[in-house]
Amino acid sequence: SVIPLAFASKTIVTGNLRSWRHLMIMRTTKETHRQFRQLTIPLLKELQDKIPLLFQDIQPEQTQRENLRLPR
Repeated sequence: SVIPLAFASKTIVTGNLRSWRHLMIMRTTKETHRQFRQLTIPLLKELQDKIPLLFQDIQPEQTQRENLRLPR
């Protein structure tokens, strides 16, 4: 919501698998900002398809409290 609609931009984000897992656990929850969830939930689904062993237990739209109970 900060960048004007007619402005083209690219964002590249890197991280290790532990960081990505933590991001998905914390930012696919009900408490997360709606626009951030619109980005992270499709990304989580793609990660679940590509690396199910690490991401299959994360369920979007849970609470952070429920997600923090997941093994790390």
